[in-house]
Amino acid sequence: MINYLKHCLSRPAAIKATAGNKINLLIELDTFDKGGLQKVVLDCAVRLDPGIFGVTIVSINGTGHLAEVAEKKGIRVYGLPAEGRAEYYEKILRERNINLSNSHFSNFGYPILARYNIPNITFIHNVYAFLSGKALTRFKNDDQYIDVYISVSKKATRYAVERLGITESKIVTIPNGLILEEHIDREKNAVPVARSEFGLAESDYVFLNPASYNLHKGHYLMIDAMKKILAQRGDIKILCIGNVVYEPHLREVASYLKSTGLDKHILMPGYYPNIECIYPIADAFLLPSFIEGWSIAMNEAMFYKKPVIMTDTGGAADVIEDSDIGILIENEYGDIARLNSEYLDDMAYNQRQYKISEKLAAAMCKFADNRVYWKHAGEKGRLKIVNNYSFDNVVRRYEATFCTVLALKRGRGGK
Repeated sequence: MINYLKHCLSRPAAIKATAGNKINLLIELDTFDKGGLQKVVLDCAVRLDPGIFGVTIVSINGTGHLAEVAEKKGIRVYGLPAEGRAEYYEKILRERNINLSNSHFSNFGYPILARYNIPNITFIHNVYAFLSGKALTRFKNDDQYIDVYISVSKKATRYAVERLGITESKIVTIPNGLILEEHIDREKNAVPVARSEFGLAESDYVFLNPASYNLHKGHYLMIDAMKKILAQRGDIKILCIGNVVYEPHLREVASYLKSTGLDKHILMPGYYPNIECIYPIADAFLLPSFIEGWSIAMNEAMFYKKPVIMTDTGGAADVIEDSDIGILIENEYGDIARLNSEYLDDMAYNQRQYKISEKLAAAMCKFADNRVYWKHAGEKGRLKIVNNYSFDNVVRRYEATFCTVLALKRGRGGK
């Protein structure tokens, strides 16, 4: 299948021309209210070519704000009832004449779709090293219901194949994109915050870390690097803007920062929805995560013309080429195939000293010592986003994948 699939995906225009009748696509997700994943689902649904796709969204555990937005844009959204869910799901399939499914972190409909012989495409949104126990077993068992996976990065793909046992021929790798017009508008209307709001001096070199307070993002690694930096200088600061994932972990980090005297150098003020108002006070972007899929925050940093320092995970190595827009730091653990949930959690939650912290500190100092050079380097990032990672171009690749999978299924006697 893989050779034919790749051949078709290199010719999306031909696929569209022969797609035939409109494809009735069901998109399944767990909840449809607020959040980054839900916003991606909405954006994709809105931008799929309406001449080819009729989109229906099914939320298994409730609907909210984004569901209302979708309905206003003409997309039919269903929330499943508390009882009789399977029967209601089947009713949707029949009434909407669904012939293709796409799922995001939700597997409720898998056996139902299989009974109706409806092809199912799901996303691999991350390097799934955090899966363990029942979640890992469920992921592997669900493979029988998946026709094709769309993986967001080469590393996520490789991990799924080498560690999770997914057949490589079932995976298509498509990086996450950025909605350019949305950020152009946001940038134009942004009202920048003042550095003084966070206790930052104009002379400080400020790294923005716009990531959830999830310790897999490398917060203790940043702390270890900052200890080394402070032995040399005091003008480098890290501003961590993010939502709380698990309150006890945040309390531990805050306590550790205070006990080590680093709470004035690594700032964690919480979540700010308007990141475009924060970027003007930042000099650079910092994301030393242990795992990523394809970071939307990385895409945003490139759009806002900030040089980047990232660990080699997710799509970092694809966008940082010969240190053109930033510095790529090797991973603490080396080869991605070595990683599992126990190793990942130990690094994130228990470790306080890291092999790569010296290199991270050196890269941060290099940025601060060469501000003009790295400012110009960061400006190259926007062109990369515009040329290679616009969301509309990404959606065209989704469309090609959807059309091809359905054509292949029909060729084998599918719905």
